[in-house]
Amino acid sequence: MARLLTVNGVSYRWSLRGRRDAPEGTGWRLLTVVWAEATRQALHVRVRHDDPWLHVDDGDMTGLVTRDVGPDLVARVIVMARDLGWKPEERGPTLEFVLEDDARLVPAAPTGEQ
Repeated sequence: MARLLTVNGVSYRWSLRGRRDAPEGTGWRLLTVVWAEATRQALHVRVRHDDPWLHVDDGDMTGLVTRDVGPDLVARVIVMARDLGWKPEERGPTLEFVLEDDARLVPAAPTGEQ
């Protein structure tokens, strides 16, 4: 289900899907953001989010990354993406990034390289 969010006077729709990439619990969630008026240039951001439930029995939670992906984080991602040239109101290819340390967007490597 897409949620609405207004950032700097512009409305966006965003959604989040979970995906586990490795059996040891390392995972990513895919954040998708589009302009609320129409789907033109979409933004996909991979957000690291490990599954701590896979480590309950072994007790080793070191190195796990969990984060709350909510409106505050999504708004920061939108601002960063706009600063990097994302133009959601124009037609264009989907831009794909990886969120690092909740502080910067890095262009995503093609699937299978990360």
